[in-house]
Amino acid sequence: MKPHMLKCDSHRYIKKGENKSLRKVLGGPGVRFMYLFRMCNIYGALHPLGVIARFFFRRMQVKYGFQIPHTCKIGSGLFLGHYGSIVINQHAVLGENCNVAQGVTVGHVSRGAKKGSPIIGNRVWIGANAVVVGNVKIGNDVLIAPLSFVNFDVPDHAVVVGNPAKIVSMKGSEGYIKNV
Repeated sequence: MKPHMLKCDSHRYIKKGENKSLRKVLGGPGVRFMYLFRMCNIYGALHPLGVIARFFFRRMQVKYGFQIPHTCKIGSGLFLGHYGSIVINQHAVLGENCNVAQGVTVGHVSRGAKKGSPIIGNRVWIGANAVVVGNVKIGNDVLIAPLSFVNFDVPDHAVVVGNPAKIVSMKGSEGYIKNV
């Protein structure tokens, strides 16, 4: 984990033209959570700073409903727009500059043809209460609409909608991912 990831995470939370003060950068729960997530990854379980980071990380998980283990592989620039009941499986992989809304589940399937956890590409926008499960690959620049249930591979630039999800266009997440 490189320190530039911390900068990329915080950059996603600052609107264009806004003051980049420390209060703005560490103001919201999403960016504070990601800061502690990165600190847990940098220092690990045995380093004193890692122990402190894990304590506060766990506290934030409970307080804001982020069930995202620090063992997840998450690229730089993750944007958690709203807090509350966000679940990401420990074996899931998220690319760079993804947006995850409240109520999202990125889950594991324990048996069957899709046994495993999702691999999500770069610049993917996942809407509120969407579910992505199983050993599926979500391409780059994908938009997953709110309340969608995705259990199949999604190509780059697709827009998926519904339960069960269907690809409705190939316009992707253009315009949805800010501050990249």
